[in-house]
Amino acid sequence: MMQRLYLIMKEIAGSRFVSCIVLLSVVLSVFAVGLFRIAGDSLSNYIHNRFASSIPPNTIRVSTRQPRTLFLFETSRPGGPVISDRVVRKIRGMEGVTEVLPVSALRIPIQARVSYLGFSYRSDILAFGVPRRLVAGELAGERYRRLWNDPARERVIPVLIPRAILQSYNDGMAASNNLPRISERGAVGFGFKLSMGRSSLRTLDGYEDMDAVVAGFTDRVDSFALILPLGMVSEYNRKFIDGYRNEYQYAYIRVKDHSSMIGVTARLKGLNLVVEAEKGVSQQIMKLTETVTLIIRLLQSIIVIIAVIAISFATMIAVFNRIEYYRTLRLVGASRAFLTLTILAKYLVIGFAGAWGGASLLRYASARVTEYFHLTGFMISVSLPGDVFRAFLLAGMAIPVLSAVPALARLYAKGLSGD
Repeated sequence: MMQRLYLIMKEIAGSRFVSCIVLLSVVLSVFAVGLFRIAGDSLSNYIHNRFASSIPPNTIRVSTRQPRTLFLFETSRPGGPVISDRVVRKIRGMEGVTEVLPVSALRIPIQARVSYLGFSYRSDILAFGVPRRLVAGELAGERYRRLWNDPARERVIPVLIPRAILQSYNDGMAASNNLPRISERGAVGFGFKLSMGRSSLRTLDGYEDMDAVVAGFTDRVDSFALILPLGMVSEYNRKFIDGYRNEYQYAYIRVKDHSSMIGVTARLKGLNLVVEAEKGVSQQIMKLTETVTLIIRLLQSIIVIIAVIAISFATMIAVFNRIEYYRTLRLVGASRAFLTLTILAKYLVIGFAGAWGGASLLRYASARVTEYFHLTGFMISVSLPGDVFRAFLLAGMAIPVLSAVPALARLYAKGLSGD
């Protein structure tokens, strides 16, 4: 037994020059493959976490299908399912959806009355209710943000005005009627009256005259109507409409990332809703990500193939360089199984040492590059996860051992065929 261990150790230590070539091949192969993996993973992470996130996915807008019409009038209710609370909950449960922001119409008569410096104006208007999350950035101050959450706090209705209305007034009505133009900054905080349940055409029993205040301007809602708190709109609809249940005109849907944008859009169409989404940017970013990932994987595969070929040639040269030694061992009684064991053990040890050395060199080089290379948002990993390190060791040991198998087959077929 001791003699066999001695012969195995002698085999490992023998032919130092060629063994060093095999060892160096393993070290450089592991280093090159690891370097491409780190660079590729860092680039992929940069695209996913920095580039793609710097261009957020567009908001999806869903609405009900348009009803059938006959000449001037609609002949039916909107086609397909309505956007109810149940549908909103279903959309919220979709994978990739981060937020659902429904928009509800105020379905009672409403009239606005404005009085300022002797000027008086009254008009029937439209109103929509939206959640605060959709327009929080448009509210002009903390007072209006608190008021949006709780209008009963001051008995004042906070109102957001779409910028399209302001622009239409300034460019059309003001000029044609010799009226002053209105600025956004000056209009914030302006008070007026809202008649909730009354218009020039119809008056509901129990209508209310309420104070209102301009809380800001918005272009987040594509509507030519006043924007009110969603809870208040639902409350007035329930108050004046018997059996009213929340039915939203449309909803805005925000998603987690560009891949979610494409998947969520497809699932929403399955609900028989009208889906409006600009997917072009998301599709281009996903295509770019897939292309970069494919190129990185191809480069890594090429490096692995080159490494396997280089180690295979080095292993075959090392085996045939010691053919006379193996013939001597056969003459003194060594079996082919024992020769195979010693040769495979040699390259198992060389592979382990080379893989360990290549991984250590890779860790050191990555740390040095990270220390002197700085690019905003581009982070190079200096640590190898445990599973990756074990994979490198396993591959570093397996490749020389597997590369020795063809060399052994050729050795027994040619070099030792006559023993």
